[in-house]
Amino acid sequence: MTAARDRVDVVVVGAGPGGAITSLVLARKGLKVVCLEQGPWFRPEGRPHGRTDWEWQRLTRWSTSPNVRDLPHDYPVDSVDESTLMWNGVGGGTAIYTATWPRYRPSDFRKGDEHGLAPNWPITYEDLAPWFEIADEACGVGGWPGDPAMPPRGPFQTLPTAPGPLGQVAAAAFEKLGWHWWPMPVTILASEHDGRPGCNLCGNCQNGCPRGAMNDMAVTHWPKAIAAGAELRTECRVERVETDREGRATGVVYVDRNTGTRHFQPAEVVVLAANGVGTPRLLLLSESARHPKGLANSSDQVGRNLMHHTLGLVECWVEPVTDSHKGIISAVAICEEFAETDTRRGFVNGVTLHVVRMNGAGYQALGSHSGNVAPWGAAHHDWFVRHFGHGVGILVVGDDLPRPQNRVTLSPTLKDSSGLPAPHIAYQMCENDRRLANFGLDRAVELARAMGAWEIKVNAFRNPDGRYAPPAWHLLGTCRMGDDPATSVVNQWHQSWDCPNLYIIDGSVMVTGAAINPTSTITALAYRAATRLADRFDEARRATGPLV
Repeated sequence: MTAARDRVDVVVVGAGPGGAITSLVLARKGLKVVCLEQGPWFRPEGRPHGRTDWEWQRLTRWSTSPNVRDLPHDYPVDSVDESTLMWNGVGGGTAIYTATWPRYRPSDFRKGDEHGLAPNWPITYEDLAPWFEIADEACGVGGWPGDPAMPPRGPFQTLPTAPGPLGQVAAAAFEKLGWHWWPMPVTILASEHDGRPGCNLCGNCQNGCPRGAMNDMAVTHWPKAIAAGAELRTECRVERVETDREGRATGVVYVDRNTGTRHFQPAEVVVLAANGVGTPRLLLLSESARHPKGLANSSDQVGRNLMHHTLGLVECWVEPVTDSHKGIISAVAICEEFAETDTRRGFVNGVTLHVVRMNGAGYQALGSHSGNVAPWGAAHHDWFVRHFGHGVGILVVGDDLPRPQNRVTLSPTLKDSSGLPAPHIAYQMCENDRRLANFGLDRAVELARAMGAWEIKVNAFRNPDGRYAPPAWHLLGTCRMGDDPATSVVNQWHQSWDCPNLYIIDGSVMVTGAAINPTSTITALAYRAATRLADRFDEARRATGPLV
C-alpha cells in the first residue's frame, strides 16, 4: 500500500550538488521543496579521521565504490568494465571527493565545430561564466589568479593551500620541460571563509572533512537550504517517477527505509539530481504505457553517451623529500599544456596532468594506485625508508568521446536491498581515446623523468584480463542537453523534452567531458538551471512543452 503525502511545489531526488543547489535556490524563492535522499546524513564529527584505522576505513566503509561498501542505503553496480565512484548520502559525491575545481574551457562547449566527433552544447562558456562566479562564492575556492590558459575570471575566495615540498619538485620539472602549469583551484579553504575554517593539511580529504574546510554540500549548502524552508528526507529510496495520461510528471514513489513504508510524494515539478548513473536508472525504472522505453526517452538517449574520462596514474619516487602524505590529497598543480586538440598527435581532444599526493603510510605500503606494494619481511623497512616521503603522483585526465554504446541500462540479475534492478554499465574506449590516454601517460612519464625519478610505475587502471577499466570517478553524459529532441534528453534549461515538468540537474546532462574534474561546471549549471526554474516557476509547473 502506498501512502500519499501532501502536495509540494517541487520534489527533488538526490541530495548531492544538483539537489542541494536546486533546493536552496527554490526554497529561497518561497517554494515548498522536498528533497529525497536514499542515504543518511554523515556529520563532520562522524568522519573516521580520529580513528587509528582511518586508512582501512578509507578502503572499506568509506570506499568510493558502492560495491566495496555494500551498505544497505547503497545500490550495487553491475559492471565488469569499471569501478564506479558513488556516494549515497547527503552531499553526494562531495562527501568523499578531492574537491578539485577547474572550469571547463570555452572549446569544451564547441566540439561539434572543432572536430564533429561530439556535439556542440546548446550553451557557451560565456553563458555559464557568471554562474561559475556564483558557485565559487558559495563553495569557497582556493586558487591563484591570472592563469593565462583560461579566460579572465573573478577573484578566488582564498589563496591555494600550501603546496609543500612536492610543489617545488613539480614546478622545477615543469619549468625544465617548458610546459605551462598553474596551482590547481580547489574548494578547500586555505583560510576562513563564510564561517568555515581553513584546512589543517591533515591529508585525509577522501574520508571527508571533519572541519568543514572542504566544500561538502552537507556543510556549505544544506544548512542554508533547510533554513530557507526546504525539507530534506533521508533514508528515502525513490522507486519511480509517476506520470499522468498526458505524460506529465505527477510526483514520485519512494520507500522510507527506516519504516519500510511506501509513499507517493505529489509535486507540481519533479527534479532529478541522482548523478549520471542514478538518474538514467530511475528514468528507465519509470517506464509506462506513455513512456514504454523509460521516462524522457523518446530519443533513446537516456543512459547513452556515458563519459568517465580516460584516467591513468603515473607514480614516481625522487631523491628530494616530497612529503606526499601531508597536505590536501587534491592536485597541487595542473598542467594544461596539452588540453586542446592537436590532430598532429593522431587523435582529437586533449589531456591534463595533475600533480597529486599519495595518501598515508598504510595506503602507500599497500601499493597506492600503482600497485607498488612494499615487500613483507626484512626488506620492508628498507623499502619504506626509501619510498615514503619521496613519492609523486601524476594523474592523467583525458577527454573521452561520448559514444552511444557506453551506457547505463538495467541489470537483468542484480538488485538493490529494496529489490529494484541495479544499473548495468558498459564502457569501453575507442581508438581515439586509447591514443589520447597513451599520449597522456607518455607525457606523465616524461614529467617524472624531468623530476629525476629513480623509480616510475604506470597504472592505466586495467582489469586482470588486461582490459582498460577506469575508476569511474566522473559520471557524465547519460541524459545530455541539446537543442534537438531527437538527439538529447533535456533542453538548455535542463527541462525534459518529453515530460515538460520534469527537470534533470546533475552531471548526466553534460554534453562533453572535458579533460578536467567536472564538479565546478556541474555546480555552475545547477545554479543556472535552478534560478531559471525559480524565476519562471508558474510557467514551469503548467508547461505542456519546452520553455524558451
